[in-house]
Amino acid sequence: MEEAKASLVEQAGSRTRRDGPETPRTAPSPNPRRRGPSRGKRVAFAAILLGMAWLSCELAAWPLYRVVAGKPFSWSGLQEERRERAGRPVGIGAGVMSQVHPYVGYVQDPSPSSGQVRHSDGKTMPISNFGYVDDKDPIQKREPGKVIVGILGGSVANFFGVNGVHRLEEVLKTSPEFAGKEIVFVNVALGGYKQPQQLTTLAYLTALGAEFDVVLNIDGFNEVALHELENAGHHVFPAFPRSWHARVGLNDPKLGKAKAAMTAIEESRNAWARWASDAPWRWSILANLVWTLRDRRLERDAYELVKAHQELKGRSEPYVATGPAREFADRDELFESMASIWSNSSLGLHALCKQSGTRYYHFLQPNQYDADSKPMDAAERGVAFNEDHPYRKGVQAGYPRLRRNAQTLRDRGVAFYDLSALFRDHPEGLYIDDCCHFNQQGLDIMAEAIGRAILDDVRR
Repeated sequence: MEEAKASLVEQAGSRTRRDGPETPRTAPSPNPRRRGPSRGKRVAFAAILLGMAWLSCELAAWPLYRVVAGKPFSWSGLQEERRERAGRPVGIGAGVMSQVHPYVGYVQDPSPSSGQVRHSDGKTMPISNFGYVDDKDPIQKREPGKVIVGILGGSVANFFGVNGVHRLEEVLKTSPEFAGKEIVFVNVALGGYKQPQQLTTLAYLTALGAEFDVVLNIDGFNEVALHELENAGHHVFPAFPRSWHARVGLNDPKLGKAKAAMTAIEESRNAWARWASDAPWRWSILANLVWTLRDRRLERDAYELVKAHQELKGRSEPYVATGPAREFADRDELFESMASIWSNSSLGLHALCKQSGTRYYHFLQPNQYDADSKPMDAAERGVAFNEDHPYRKGVQAGYPRLRRNAQTLRDRGVAFYDLSALFRDHPEGLYIDDCCHFNQQGLDIMAEAIGRAILDDVRR
């Protein structure tokens, strides 16, 4: 018995030596460790914080926009302001992609990516093989039941040819003269065109066999606004196309760099306009503020680029870039000359149309810098009126002379219509930039006025 007890004690001691001393059992902690929130809750909390931060930025952007832009915030107004630029396909700038033409000065490059979006159906109007913004050949032939309407002029006429003719067609078809007929609009207006480019365009197309039943010439602004800023500093002949020295001075490395920089600026403005026009950014006050700041900066960069190039007056330009040397005694003599070019060209269009049995209608386009031509609220004025814009000086000096010469046109049988006061009774916002362009409502108002003028004439 004693031996058995000793054996058990020895075995217990052996286990103790082998396994170590027995660890006493730990009592439960009075403060057990708590588990943190789940991953889903953390993500939700972060999303809430981010949303609150974004909302705060949106609320702050509302009054800040008014300070920056000088006008109240408007979703529809901003969308309309960038509508045309956002509608340009990738790869096409404003006027920098045009190509020199031997008869009409310049046309657009008919690349696959070029064109303008038509607002009525969202279709992109391409650049035709002749270099105009149209989906058809400008060489059309008269046929029974078909009315061919040619559109001449600068960018306002060009935009009208894309987005104003739908309303014009509706007005014309209220008359038996046009009801039930196919009306074919041939858009041969381009941004920057000024007389005598409209005259040479019609002469060129007529020589190629084009036929027209009606020709609309919508112009006046470019003829008096562009020369001083774009051509005068380089002693370019006033009758030459806009920025002519820049179009033909291909061996000038500084000019090449300037054109490349301008192309980049235009592409950047187009891209930003497309971004700000897409959902969800178009509904964001903050995103619209960012777009406004960026677009204005790019616009200033473009203006400074043009201004810097125009100030390079000390260099001698080749004859191909300047044309005939012409010095004017003063600014009055210059504007008298430009107004004469305008009215003489219209008389030439009238004669050309008359001999081919075409009805010719000449319209002086409205412009915001023409004094008392339109009431503007703060919002529209912030977008469309720049006290220091060089174009303003040209309009103020030139439009009174155009209206004076218009009487000579009427006396010589030209169907001339002064639309310079077209928006005088329209306080609503119509202009979309500080140059000369207006929104779809403005184009529709113009279409109705042009339609009434045509119908009144054919009913006589």
